[in-house]
Amino acid sequence: MTRKAIGVVVAVVVFGGLAGCGGDTTETASASVSVSATASVSVTEEQDAVLAQEARWLTAITAGDRDTIESILSPDFRHITSEGTLLGRDEEIASIVPVTFTMNATEQTVDIVGDTAVIHGVNTLTESGNVLARERFTDVFVKQNGTWMALSAQETAI
Repeated sequence: MTRKAIGVVVAVVVFGGLAGCGGDTTETASASVSVSATASVSVTEEQDAVLAQEARWLTAITAGDRDTIESILSPDFRHITSEGTLLGRDEEIASIVPVTFTMNATEQTVDIVGDTAVIHGVNTLTESGNVLARERFTDVFVKQNGTWMALSAQETAI
């Protein structure tokens, strides 16, 4: 794969390095959360649920699993790639193909306010032990019908 082709794949595939993935899954996560005193689900449980959805998303990306990705992306999903391209939900799903590299999300923090969660972290893409890219990401999730759905993703090359 040429360097330009890798850049295109990285730009299209990396949703913000969504957290935990196929392949290496070394993760560190912390969180700050605002929830009401009457919340029936603990802060930690909500953080874990968001991070689990993030991990599921990355695994689906590397596997090229469009059905799973469709179940994760909200109808209004938007993605700004590290190259500044804005993709809508349909474009994002259409771009998904299985890839040979792995994504390892680290330095994750989760902030939750009401039914909105924001994950910040770093995603490292590797193939055969070589680092292809490192990107700082922000992913936004909204809780819809009890499920955390991806609303927005953005990454910046580092």
